[in-house]
Amino acid sequence: MISCKKDDDNGQQPSGNLVFINDDIAIPTTWYADSIYIIEDWDFWVSDALTIEPGTIIKFTSNTHMTIDSYGTIIAQGSAEKTIIFTSYKDDAHGGDNNGDGDATSPSRGDWFNVEVNSNGNKFQYCHFYYGGGSSYLSVLEIYDGKASVTNCIFAHNTGGKSGDFYYGALDATGAEQETIIKNNVFFDNHLPLSVLSTIDIDDSNVFHDPNDPGIINVMNGIFIYDLSDIDKVTTWGETEVPFVINDNDLWIVSPGSLTLAQNVIVKFTPDSYLVIGEGTDLIFDSSNYFTSFKDDAHGGDTNGDGDATTPSDNDWGGIYVDASSTNLSGPNILYDFY
Repeated sequence: MISCKKDDDNGQQPSGNLVFINDDIAIPTTWYADSIYIIEDWDFWVSDALTIEPGTIIKFTSNTHMTIDSYGTIIAQGSAEKTIIFTSYKDDAHGGDNNGDGDATSPSRGDWFNVEVNSNGNKFQYCHFYYGGGSSYLSVLEIYDGKASVTNCIFAHNTGGKSGDFYYGALDATGAEQETIIKNNVFFDNHLPLSVLSTIDIDDSNVFHDPNDPGIINVMNGIFIYDLSDIDKVTTWGETEVPFVINDNDLWIVSPGSLTLAQNVIVKFTPDSYLVIGEGTDLIFDSSNYFTSFKDDAHGGDTNGDGDATTPSDNDWGGIYVDASSTNLSGPNILYDFY
């Protein structure tokens, strides 16, 4: 295995403790905590194993991103004492004033694009992602066509939001494999924090505010669901701090799948979205759960992030349809639907 610490054949040239990245990774490589890595290659690809030591800082210049292709993997396993930082080149608070401009620039959401994962076996543990999401997909970490474990990470000051008809989180796992793990992470001061595939299990371990200042949350504070496949496995949604938001014209639960909501979970629906319970499947919930409009701030807060600009009303969303009986569910905890 070849590890990059000083000059190597992979085109990475250090300057003091700065390593400027201008070429793709095509051999097994390690990035070390005694250097700060500056991504200058706007279209930087990882096509082999990249291991990042605890305590390493990676900074991205404007409009750059990192793609882990189908041949590559990234193992970024920090620790509580030595976190791994992915941030903007303008961020002087982490690693110092590496662009050498003093106070002339400061970091902001969308300074750099994202890290995109397209393979299996990737791990992000105790990683901090700051000031990213500048691409049209708005995510700072996108898990697409692969799976990853994302645990004990912080996502702060990133974008996320709506692009076209779709909603993308600062962490976007709408294209991920259903075995992807997202646990014990913290999301705050992002425009939109998290979007996931419908069949990824989400427990109640993630946090959607600044632990040091609970008043700092995210603009669109929810977990956004998009259905690239039906719910065809036993699936559980357990997060209670923020709602789940279904953004799909017809999200189906199909055999042998089921969807179980933990107590006090709230599910909201964007306009025209609805849920279909297919034959031989289950939607398991109780009176503590609510199904309601995306505009309903009284249940789960201002998830659409527009303050008082909109209020909920009947027919805001399509409802919950039971395919076996050709009926729609109704009840005191199903609000503002079509029926």
